[in-house]
Amino acid sequence: MLKITKLPVGDLEANCYIVTDDKMNAVIIDPGADGPLILDEIAAQGVKPLAMLLTHAHFDHFGAAADIMKEYPIPLYVHSLDRAMVTSAEYSLAVHLGYGAQYRMPQEDLIRTFEDNEKLKFSEELEFLVIHTPGHSPGSSCFRHGDILFSGDTLFRQGVGRVDFEGGNIHDMRRSLARLGALEGDCTVYTGHYENTTLEFERKFGHYLIPQKL
Repeated sequence: MLKITKLPVGDLEANCYIVTDDKMNAVIIDPGADGPLILDEIAAQGVKPLAMLLTHAHFDHFGAAADIMKEYPIPLYVHSLDRAMVTSAEYSLAVHLGYGAQYRMPQEDLIRTFEDNEKLKFSEELEFLVIHTPGHSPGSSCFRHGDILFSGDTLFRQGVGRVDFEGGNIHDMRRSLARLGALEGDCTVYTGHYENTTLEFERKFGHYLIPQKL
C-alpha cells in the first residue's frame, strides 16, 4: 500500500507529494518550491527517491527540482508537450509569476518525457498510468494508481485549473474533465492545490465532471 505525504510548498502552496512504497522507494510529484523542506522530509522518512513526476510544467510545480537533483541525481518526468517549458523561465511562467530570479533549470540530461496512456513503473508498487488532460497547459496530465489519482491543476475540489495562461485552452479543458468524469470507479484525488477530493464527490457536487460531448 502506498504512503502519500502532502507538502504545500511555495507562496502559491502547490501540493508536492512524496509517494512511498512498502520498501521505502519513493517518487516525488510536483516538487514546486522549498527544496530544503522536501529534502528534509525525504531524510526524515528515510526513503529512497527514484524519480520526480510533473503533472505539468508551470514553475510553481517544479521550482525545487534542480535543488533535489543536486542531492539525488534522479530523472524528472514531464509530458512531451510541456518539455520545453521546463527549460525556460518564460515558458514555465516563472517570470510571469514573479519568480524569474528563483528559476533554476533542472539538469537537462535527466529530463524524461511521457505520453498519454503510458505506464510509468519505478518499483513493483510505484506504477502510474498517465492520463493526458490538456487545458491548463498543453501537457497537463494526471497519474492514476488504482483508486488514487494525482490531478495537478486540472481538477480541484469543486474547481478546475485556469485556462487563461499561455498554452491554456478551455475546449481542451472541457474534454479533459469529461474524460476524468468518465473514468471507471471512484478515486481519491490528490490535487495540485488545496484539499483532496474524490471523483464521486466531483461527479455529484463539483459541476465540472458532467459528461460532455467530446
